[in-house]
Amino acid sequence: MEEVKDYQIKELKKKIFISNLKAWIIGIILIAEIAFFAMYFSKSGMFKKPVMGDNKVAVIHFDEMITEQYTTRVMEKMDEVRKDKNFKEVLFVMGSPGGSPTASEELSEYLKAYQKDKNVTMYIGSIAASGGYYIASAIKPLHANKNAIVGSIGVIMPHYNIGELAEKIGVEEDNLAAGKYKQPLSFFRKVEGEEKKYIEDHLLLPTYENFINAVVENRGISKEELLPFTEGKIYIANAPEIQGVLVDRITSLYQIKKEIRQRLGEKTVKFETIDMKDQPSFFPKVQVDMGVEKLLNQLNYRQ
Repeated sequence: MEEVKDYQIKELKKKIFISNLKAWIIGIILIAEIAFFAMYFSKSGMFKKPVMGDNKVAVIHFDEMITEQYTTRVMEKMDEVRKDKNFKEVLFVMGSPGGSPTASEELSEYLKAYQKDKNVTMYIGSIAASGGYYIASAIKPLHANKNAIVGSIGVIMPHYNIGELAEKIGVEEDNLAAGKYKQPLSFFRKVEGEEKKYIEDHLLLPTYENFINAVVENRGISKEELLPFTEGKIYIANAPEIQGVLVDRITSLYQIKKEIRQRLGEKTVKFETIDMKDQPSFFPKVQVDMGVEKLLNQLNYRQ
């Protein structure tokens, strides 16, 4: 009888030990996972320690290709800055080679309206080409690093003809479309003749004209003054011929910050860089787009 009890006690102790061991292992795993995710999110910028104080300047580094998704994210972040009374101004550091015409227009108009609430200083740190310049021109005066690239006022629509290659591997185009101009572009043929003229007259030239008119309005100059610089050329910011036309002043980021401090009359002004990254996702995004709109979306203000 005692042997049975001893056996039962041993089995109970064994079960308790195994149960405690499992709990201990699970606890170790959970701690490791928490540490991993904390490190991951910290690197991604989600847990950045905010700059404390009542006199802050938000620094926006705009340094990606211009897309609707990117400009929307930037505007959302700037909306948060607008609501925070601790932020006195915004320092917008431009470093984009261009991108979507529609996104460039949206952000350009947004910045002009934004200035009614908080002052925005525009500084071209590295490049403001094509759509990047479209956006930068929205704010005056326009400051730039002397070695920054500016200009590239023009429109491009990349197109590739893989017709011969497709023929060699036995691939044929077999699209169905209603309407003479529903499919003016195809990867399987050259764009020429009537189709080429249609693309130029209905897309390229109107978008190009919109670009020129926007810069004329933003910069407060005449069209005649701007036209010599609208052939798609790029310029180093301190080129003499563009002073007062494409750029107002050559300076440095250090000097800009110094002047902002003086303007605010505070030695304790803190410059806080606003994180523009998307929140990390653990699920991959899959997107499929086979429509003609995908081809037309290649219309770009870019270098």
